Amino acid sequence: MKIITPEISVIIPVYKAHSTLERAISSINNQLYDQDKIEIILSVDDNSKYDHFKLLNKNIRILNPSGKLRTGAGEARNRGIKIARGKIIGFLDADDTWSSSYLCELKPIAMRYGMAITKTEILNQNGNHLFTLDPGHNFEIKHFGLLPGSFHPLVLKKLAGPFPDGASQDVIHCINLLKKIPYRSKIPSHSKYQIWLNEKSKTFQKDFSKLVDNSYKYWRHYYFKELKVENSFTNIQIIRVLQNKIIWNNKFMKSKNEESFYKFISSKI
Repeated sequence: MKIITPEISVIIPVYKAHSTLERAISSINNQLYDQDKIEIILSVDDNSKYDHFKLLNKNIRILNPSGKLRTGAGEARNRGIKIARGKIIGFLDADDTWSSSYLCELKPIAMRYGMAITKTEILNQNGNHLFTLDPGHNFEIKHFGLLPGSFHPLVLKKLAGPFPDGASQDVIHCINLLKKIPYRSKIPSHSKYQIWLNEKSKTFQKDFSKLVDNSYKYWRHYYFKELKVENSFTNIQIIRVLQNKIIWNNKFMKSKNEESFYKFISSKI
Protein backbone atom coordinates (compact mmCIF):
# COMPACT_ATOMS: atom_id res chain seq x y z
CA MET A 1 0.00 0.00 0.00
CA LYS A 2 1.34 3.41 -0.99
CA ILE A 3 2.11 5.65 1.98
CA ILE A 4 0.84 9.19 1.44
CA THR A 5 3.00 11.94 2.91
CA PRO A 6 0.67 14.46 4.56
CA GLU A 7 0.60 18.01 3.28
CA ILE A 8 -0.62 19.43 6.59
CA SER A 9 0.27 18.45 10.15
CA VAL A 10 -2.18 19.56 12.82
CA ILE A 11 -0.61 19.78 16.27
CA ILE A 12 -2.88 19.55 19.31
CA PRO A 13 -1.25 19.86 22.76
CA VAL A 14 -3.24 17.67 25.13
CA TYR A 15 -3.41 18.09 28.89
CA LYS A 16 -6.43 16.70 30.74
CA ALA A 17 -8.23 16.97 27.42
CA HIS A 18 -10.50 13.91 27.38
CA SER A 19 -13.75 15.86 27.65
CA THR A 20 -13.14 18.19 24.69
CA LEU A 21 -10.68 16.44 22.39
CA GLU A 22 -13.29 14.52 20.38
CA ARG A 23 -14.94 17.80 19.41
CA ALA A 24 -11.61 19.26 18.25
CA ILE A 25 -10.79 16.17 16.19
CA SER A 26 -14.28 16.14 14.68
CA SER A 27 -13.73 19.67 13.39
CA ILE A 28 -10.65 18.39 11.55
CA ASN A 29 -12.61 15.44 10.18
CA ASN A 30 -15.19 17.91 8.87
CA GLN A 31 -12.67 19.94 6.88
CA LEU A 32 -13.42 20.46 3.19
CA TYR A 33 -9.94 19.15 2.46
CA ASP A 34 -8.57 15.73 1.48
CA GLN A 35 -8.35 13.84 4.79
CA ASP A 36 -5.55 11.62 3.48
CA LYS A 37 -3.36 14.72 3.25
CA ILE A 38 -3.81 15.65 6.91
CA GLU A 39 -2.03 14.14 9.91
CA ILE A 40 -3.04 14.90 13.49
CA ILE A 41 -0.37 14.92 16.20
CA LEU A 42 -1.63 14.67 19.76
CA SER A 43 1.29 16.04 21.77
CA VAL A 44 0.66 14.63 25.24
CA ASP A 45 1.64 16.71 28.27
CA ASP A 46 0.13 14.63 31.07
CA ASN A 47 0.16 11.02 32.25
CA SER A 48 -3.14 10.13 30.60
CA LYS A 49 -3.76 7.68 27.77
CA TYR A 50 -5.17 9.02 24.52
CA ASP A 51 -4.77 5.98 22.25
CA HIS A 52 -8.52 5.38 21.97
CA PHE A 53 -8.86 8.69 20.10
CA LYS A 54 -7.15 6.98 17.15
CA LEU A 55 -10.54 5.44 16.43
CA LEU A 56 -11.76 8.90 15.37
CA ASN A 57 -9.17 9.38 12.63
CA LYS A 58 -6.75 6.92 11.03
CA ASN A 59 -4.07 9.60 10.67
CA ILE A 60 -3.72 10.39 14.37
CA ARG A 61 -0.25 10.05 15.88
CA ILE A 62 0.26 10.03 19.65
CA LEU A 63 3.40 11.81 20.83
CA ASN A 64 4.30 10.93 24.41
CA PRO A 65 7.17 12.96 25.89
CA SER A 66 10.33 11.09 26.80
CA GLY A 67 11.18 13.62 29.49
CA LYS A 68 9.18 15.50 32.09
CA LEU A 69 5.47 16.20 31.83
CA ARG A 70 3.45 19.39 32.32
CA THR A 71 5.88 21.44 30.28
CA GLY A 72 3.09 23.69 28.95
CA ALA A 73 1.31 24.06 25.64
CA GLY A 74 4.20 25.88 23.99
CA GLU A 75 6.75 23.13 24.59
CA ALA A 76 4.17 20.47 23.64
CA ARG A 77 3.72 22.27 20.31
CA ASN A 78 7.50 22.42 19.84
CA ARG A 79 7.73 18.65 20.27
CA GLY A 80 4.98 18.23 17.69
CA ILE A 81 6.75 20.48 15.18
CA LYS A 82 9.88 18.32 15.39
CA ILE A 83 8.11 15.14 14.27
CA ALA A 84 5.60 16.71 11.87
CA ARG A 85 5.76 15.33 8.32
CA GLY A 86 3.62 17.97 6.65
CA LYS A 87 5.02 20.96 4.81
CA ILE A 88 2.42 23.11 6.56
CA ILE A 89 1.68 23.20 10.30
CA GLY A 90 -1.68 24.01 11.86
CA PHE A 91 -2.20 24.61 15.58
CA LEU A 92 -5.44 23.67 17.31
CA ASP A 93 -6.10 23.64 21.06
CA ALA A 94 -7.80 20.56 22.46
CA ASP A 95 -10.87 22.56 23.54
CA ASP A 96 -11.22 24.61 20.32
CA THR A 97 -12.44 23.91 16.78
CA TRP A 98 -12.00 25.00 13.17
CA SER A 99 -14.79 25.95 10.81
CA SER A 100 -15.07 23.51 7.89
CA SER A 101 -13.39 25.81 5.34
CA TYR A 102 -10.39 26.59 7.56
CA LEU A 103 -7.76 24.54 5.74
CA CYS A 104 -9.15 25.09 2.23
CA GLU A 105 -9.04 28.86 2.60
CA LEU A 106 -5.83 29.22 4.59
CA LYS A 107 -3.57 26.70 2.84
CA PRO A 108 -3.16 28.62 -0.47
CA ILE A 109 -2.34 31.79 1.48
CA ALA A 110 0.21 29.98 3.66
CA MET A 111 1.87 28.48 0.59
CA ARG A 112 2.22 31.93 -0.99
CA TYR A 113 3.21 34.05 2.00
CA GLY A 114 4.58 31.51 4.48
CA MET A 115 1.68 31.86 6.88
CA ALA A 116 -2.04 32.57 7.00
CA ILE A 117 -4.36 33.93 9.69
CA THR A 118 -8.12 34.15 9.86
CA LYS A 119 -10.82 35.50 12.16
CA THR A 120 -11.23 34.19 15.71
CA GLU A 121 -14.77 33.39 16.81
CA ILE A 122 -15.61 33.17 20.51
CA LEU A 123 -18.26 30.61 21.49
CA ASN A 124 -19.80 29.96 24.88
CA GLN A 125 -19.72 26.53 26.49
CA ASN A 126 -22.85 25.53 24.57
CA GLY A 127 -21.36 26.50 21.23
CA ASN A 128 -23.37 29.69 20.87
CA HIS A 129 -21.70 32.65 19.15
CA LEU A 130 -20.57 35.49 21.42
CA PHE A 131 -18.47 37.66 19.11
CA THR A 132 -15.79 37.55 16.43
CA LEU A 133 -12.33 39.10 16.41
CA ASP A 134 -12.13 40.31 12.82
CA PRO A 135 -9.29 42.61 11.68
CA GLY A 136 -11.10 43.29 8.43
CA HIS A 137 -9.17 43.49 5.17
CA ASN A 138 -5.82 42.08 6.23
CA PHE A 139 -3.82 41.24 9.34
CA GLU A 140 -0.85 43.13 10.74
CA ILE A 141 1.04 43.15 14.04
CA LYS A 142 -0.98 46.13 15.28
CA HIS A 143 -4.18 44.05 15.30
CA PHE A 144 -2.91 42.09 18.30
CA GLY A 145 -3.25 45.25 20.34
CA LEU A 146 -6.40 46.59 18.75
CA LEU A 147 -8.23 43.26 19.07
CA PRO A 148 -7.69 41.75 22.53
CA GLY A 149 -7.38 38.01 22.09
CA SER A 150 -5.35 35.41 20.23
CA PHE A 151 -4.97 34.40 16.59
CA HIS A 152 -3.67 31.07 15.36
CA PRO A 153 -1.60 30.80 12.18
CA LEU A 154 -1.32 28.12 9.53
CA VAL A 155 2.39 28.25 8.74
CA LEU A 156 5.12 26.56 6.71
CA LYS A 157 6.98 24.06 8.88
CA LYS A 158 10.34 25.69 8.16
CA LEU A 159 9.04 28.91 9.73
CA ALA A 160 7.07 27.41 12.64
CA GLY A 161 8.28 27.72 16.22
CA PRO A 162 9.86 27.68 18.55
CA PHE A 163 7.10 28.63 20.94
CA PRO A 164 8.43 30.41 24.04
CA ASP A 165 7.67 29.15 27.51
CA GLY A 166 4.89 30.47 29.72
CA ALA A 167 1.56 32.24 29.39
CA SER A 168 0.77 34.07 26.13
CA GLN A 169 3.28 31.91 24.24
CA ASP A 170 0.88 31.57 21.30
CA VAL A 171 0.53 35.35 21.01
CA ILE A 172 4.30 35.90 21.07
CA HIS A 173 4.88 33.11 18.53
CA CYS A 174 2.43 34.69 16.11
CA ILE A 175 3.89 38.17 16.60
CA ASN A 176 7.37 36.81 15.89
CA LEU A 177 6.07 35.19 12.70
CA LEU A 178 4.56 38.47 11.54
CA LYS A 179 7.86 40.19 12.28
CA LYS A 180 9.81 38.00 9.88
CA ILE A 181 7.13 37.39 7.22
CA PRO A 182 5.79 40.25 5.05
CA TYR A 183 2.24 38.96 5.41
CA ARG A 184 -0.38 41.31 4.00
CA SER A 185 -2.94 38.90 2.57
CA LYS A 186 -6.65 39.53 2.72
CA ILE A 187 -8.40 37.74 5.59
CA PRO A 188 -10.39 34.72 4.28
CA SER A 189 -14.13 35.28 4.00
CA HIS A 190 -15.61 32.25 5.72
CA SER A 191 -13.01 30.41 7.80
CA LYS A 192 -12.79 30.86 11.56
CA TYR A 193 -10.70 29.61 14.42
CA GLN A 194 -13.28 28.93 17.13
CA ILE A 195 -12.42 29.39 20.81
CA TRP A 196 -14.84 27.64 23.17
CA LEU A 197 -15.09 29.13 26.65
CA ASN A 198 -14.34 26.39 29.14
CA GLU A 199 -14.72 26.85 32.89
CA LYS A 200 -12.30 23.98 33.51
CA SER A 201 -9.60 25.60 31.42
CA LYS A 202 -6.69 27.21 33.23
CA THR A 203 -7.11 30.31 31.06
CA PHE A 204 -10.66 30.76 32.38
CA GLN A 205 -9.39 31.54 35.88
CA LYS A 206 -8.54 35.11 36.89
CA ASP A 207 -5.28 33.93 38.46
CA PHE A 208 -4.11 33.11 34.94
CA SER A 209 -4.36 36.78 34.01
CA LYS A 210 -1.57 37.61 36.45
CA LEU A 211 0.67 35.13 34.65
CA VAL A 212 -0.31 36.72 31.34
CA ASP A 213 0.43 40.19 32.73
CA ASN A 214 3.90 39.10 33.84
CA SER A 215 4.53 37.53 30.44
CA TYR A 216 3.50 40.62 28.49
CA LYS A 217 5.73 42.79 30.69
CA TYR A 218 8.65 40.40 30.19
CA TRP A 219 8.28 40.51 26.41
CA ARG A 220 7.78 44.28 26.40
CA HIS A 221 11.11 44.60 28.22
CA TYR A 222 12.66 42.12 25.77
CA TYR A 223 11.62 44.20 22.75
CA PHE A 224 12.74 47.41 24.45
CA LYS A 225 16.21 45.85 24.57
CA GLU A 226 15.83 44.74 20.94
CA LEU A 227 14.97 48.33 20.04
CA LYS A 228 18.40 49.46 21.24
CA VAL A 229 20.00 46.99 18.84
CA GLU A 230 17.51 47.30 15.98
CA ASN A 231 15.63 50.60 16.00
CA SER A 232 12.93 49.34 13.65
CA PHE A 233 9.32 50.39 13.21
CA THR A 234 8.32 46.73 13.67
CA ASN A 235 9.85 46.57 17.14
CA ILE A 236 8.08 49.81 18.05
CA GLN A 237 4.79 48.29 16.85
CA ILE A 238 5.35 45.18 18.97
CA ILE A 239 6.02 47.26 22.08
CA ARG A 240 2.80 49.19 21.47
CA VAL A 241 0.88 45.94 21.01
CA LEU A 242 2.20 44.52 24.27
CA GLN A 243 1.37 47.74 26.09
CA ASN A 244 -2.19 47.55 24.78
CA LYS A 245 -2.36 43.91 25.86
CA ILE A 246 -1.26 44.91 29.36
CA ILE A 247 -3.92 47.63 29.50
CA TRP A 248 -6.70 45.24 28.42
CA ASN A 249 -5.53 42.58 30.85
CA ASN A 250 -5.35 45.05 33.76
CA LYS A 251 -8.88 46.25 33.04
CA PHE A 252 -10.04 42.65 33.32
CA MET A 253 -8.12 41.99 36.54
CA LYS A 254 -9.59 45.12 38.13
CA SER A 255 -13.13 44.20 37.15
CA LYS A 256 -15.35 42.61 39.80
CA ASN A 257 -17.08 40.26 37.38
CA GLU A 258 -16.43 36.57 37.95
CA GLU A 259 -16.19 35.74 34.27
CA SER A 260 -13.62 34.83 31.66
CA PHE A 261 -11.49 37.39 29.84
CA TYR A 262 -13.39 36.84 26.61
CA LYS A 263 -16.72 37.24 28.35
CA PHE A 264 -15.41 40.49 29.81
CA ILE A 265 -14.28 41.97 26.51
CA SER A 266 -17.42 40.87 24.65
CA SER A 267 -19.16 43.97 25.99
CA LYS A 268 -16.15 46.24 25.46
CA ILE A 269 -15.40 45.92 21.75
